[in-house]
Amino acid sequence: MVLEFLSKRYWKQFLAINAVHIITIGYGVTVGWTAPIIPLLQSADTPLPGGPITVEQVSWVGSFFSIGGMSGTILYALIHTYFGKKTGLLMLAIPHLILWNLLWMGDSVYYIYAARFLGGLTGGGIFAMVPLYVADIADRTIRGSLGSLTMLHINFGLLASYTAGNYLPYYLIPKIMLCLPIAFLAMVCLLPETPYCLLRKGKVVEAEKSLMFYRNIPDVTRKTLAFEYEFESLKTFTLSEVNKEKLSLADFTTPAAIKGLFISIFVMALNQFSGIFAILTYAGNILEACGTSMDIKYVLILIALINICGNITSFIVVDMAGRKTFLLISTIGVGVSLGILGLHSYFSYNDDGFVSYSWVPVLALLANIYSAGLGITNMVGFVIPEVLPAKIRGIGSTISVVLLCFFAFVILKVYPILLERIHIYGTMWISSGVCAVAILIIIFVMPETKGKNLIAEEPTEKPRTNAY
Repeated sequence: MVLEFLSKRYWKQFLAINAVHIITIGYGVTVGWTAPIIPLLQSADTPLPGGPITVEQVSWVGSFFSIGGMSGTILYALIHTYFGKKTGLLMLAIPHLILWNLLWMGDSVYYIYAARFLGGLTGGGIFAMVPLYVADIADRTIRGSLGSLTMLHINFGLLASYTAGNYLPYYLIPKIMLCLPIAFLAMVCLLPETPYCLLRKGKVVEAEKSLMFYRNIPDVTRKTLAFEYEFESLKTFTLSEVNKEKLSLADFTTPAAIKGLFISIFVMALNQFSGIFAILTYAGNILEACGTSMDIKYVLILIALINICGNITSFIVVDMAGRKTFLLISTIGVGVSLGILGLHSYFSYNDDGFVSYSWVPVLALLANIYSAGLGITNMVGFVIPEVLPAKIRGIGSTISVVLLCFFAFVILKVYPILLERIHIYGTMWISSGVCAVAILIIIFVMPETKGKNLIAEEPTEKPRTNAY
């Protein structure tokens, strides 16, 4: 698959999306920052002059991230709608630059709250724009694989955060991370605006040049029938989008819109209430509560590596196996592993003899993380544009991501409290039950959207030649 991306036809799409994902790596670092750092902030060795933080403060450190995510989704949706996706992408660097300065200079938990809010702001922007950017520039035959790169890069950041948080001084990490948004700005400045955004502004010539860039066509003499067909289809689609009637309530009440919105909200809810984001955020606390005999520092790194393995597996085969199949496999794996983790916690809490099985929670967590990487965590970005009708795709995606951030706020706020009050087993069983319900919805309601044409609502026959 990688060799295919680096072929003459696809390599610019591949490199462009990887350039955009430099900021996504930084976002991944902010996601994983809490796992090794929160136990440190709660300990007697806390770097904060005010002393260790409380469980209540821990819950706010987690949930401020999601408040920022809700704000960022709306803010960046407006920016890319009125100013274009390139401008919106470039502006993702601003909150990222500020948050690392806050963590570098901050000496109280309130600086951390502000930094977490800005980290969420960046994340909201990423989820609001990057899937649409991928949909704008990617060939539909590889759209799923390119879409899965978002979670892959987040998990590279997660691995870096889990590693650095355990071995580098608290105030050194922000200094290093300031380099990332600067590199992101330098790379994204070199990319053209997407063809769709340029066509919406009436810049037909620039739009054609942009599509030629992303399809790696060096000059007009190399244009093929397939390229001409694609560009004409895109012009027709964009013109219909510009000239169409304004959205009304009726547009959201059609059978296709209702089903698309339901599936979008369902995928977002599953992404959060399966517990995977909370587990990644509070992994250090969960491992401590499990009482594993393994060194938590190494387990955190192993979790991040397994997470990447799950994403790579999905990246390689998702465009062959299909979205529905992989999401089903992922949900079953997450549900079963959470059930096992809950059972171990229940028996170890009531039976001291279970101490000898302290490897079980680590294995269950690793299985959980790998299973989630196959589908639950990485299909959010590209399934939603595929299930929503074209007319409500933009606003529907925004609504879905805002709800994702709201669900994340709820789960990150309550998870530390649940872990303290109903222990690991009660918390894990709740998330496992969510997965059980989700399995039924995936089987009986969710359609397969692999290879769906995003320009036309119904599949359109293309010229047989597909060579560029």
